[in-house]
Amino acid sequence: MKRICIILAAIAGVASALEGVRADEGMWTFDNVPRALIKQKYGFEITDQWLEHVRLASARVGAGGSGSFVSPDGLLFTNQHVGRGQVTKLSTPQRDLVKEGFYAPTRQDELKCPDLEVNILLSYEDVTTRVLGAVKAGATDAEANGQRRPRWRRLSKRAPQRRA
Repeated sequence: MKRICIILAAIAGVASALEGVRADEGMWTFDNVPRALIKQKYGFEITDQWLEHVRLASARVGAGGSGSFVSPDGLLFTNQHVGRGQVTKLSTPQRDLVKEGFYAPTRQDELKCPDLEVNILLSYEDVTTRVLGAVKAGATDAEANGQRRPRWRRLSKRAPQRRA
């Protein structure tokens, strides 16, 4: 019990020390990038064209990992933990790609991931006002949640679903 208290005290100490620590710019949606702050701080002008390029180069890999396209032919760069499942599937008893790694010097040497799904955000629309508009005045949190859900589902079904 004493050991658990010491561990909890250590965790609390670290948490309080990190309380004021934050990412420099934070995380923004493509329609809410702090352009003026970035320009002032780094001297970099974020244009609509640059944001469009970045958005179309970004990908959701599998069930929620992220990646970026690094070639016009679909070569994708991601973290090892995102691709590990696919690398494991492509391994054989004779060749453990997770342990050995893999390098494809030519396109013909590349290994294909036949069951990997990659999603690209082609467009987006802010529907916050419409979803929140479904909530009646005085609704409890649970009621508000129930009132928003059907509207959100209808809007989601109307969103274009494109598959390659």
